[in-house]
Amino acid sequence: MSKLLFSLLLLGAATQPAFASSKETSIGNYITELNVYANYGEGDVYVKLDTNGNHCKHGYFVNKNSKGYESTLSSLLSAFHTQSKIKVTGFTGAAHKWSGSVGVTCEIYAIQFKR
Repeated sequence: MSKLLFSLLLLGAATQPAFASSKETSIGNYITELNVYANYGEGDVYVKLDTNGNHCKHGYFVNKNSKGYESTLSSLLSAFHTQSKIKVTGFTGAAHKWSGSVGVTCEIYAIQFKR
């Protein structure tokens, strides 16, 4: 019985990373680059911070077809123009990588303003 319990615990520990959160919050605070593309993705927005996350090294993006596109773009423009501190949380999964960049650019999950 104890061997079975040990095996189950070991299996659970080995599969833990597979169930880990698929999001990462940025390290940096300020937007250093903000690009809005007229044709690429029919209006994709790319944002880079002074220090991006460890996984999302090349920045973050929001797709024009995203339900939160308008509010996300508005928030990014506000933060850029007012030079506000923000934190960006991005999806880290392969399905959420931006095809507009060679490096890992993550789809935006949320933006948090900081003071």
